[in-house]
Amino acid sequence: MTFLSRLCLSAMLLAGPVYAAPTTEQASLALMLTQLNHIESTLQCAQTQAAQAPAERFFFDYTQAYADIGTIRTGIEHYLMPARAQPRHIIPLSGRYRLEDAAQ
Repeated sequence: MTFLSRLCLSAMLLAGPVYAAPTTEQASLALMLTQLNHIESTLQCAQTQAAQAPAERFFFDYTQAYADIGTIRTGIEHYLMPARAQPRHIIPLSGRYRLEDAAQ
């Protein structure tokens, strides 16, 4: 099983209980924040493992993944605890996590 498939499987397993547990939107979104913490923790473990692996031509862009997780977290937190009822700037997610090592 490749690293990316393990990461996706972990994310799906953590996201699964969203449908079965809380019934209110706020509770579901609060659970999502907890799951984002778990996903970020799994990502940190994967990053540590990748640092110990031999160099590959393509590698996962952990910095971008952390940025996108932060963007999602901030959006949920702003929705759950709005400071004011004004529109805010929406930051698009990258979705591109594959980088190429130019040295190879």
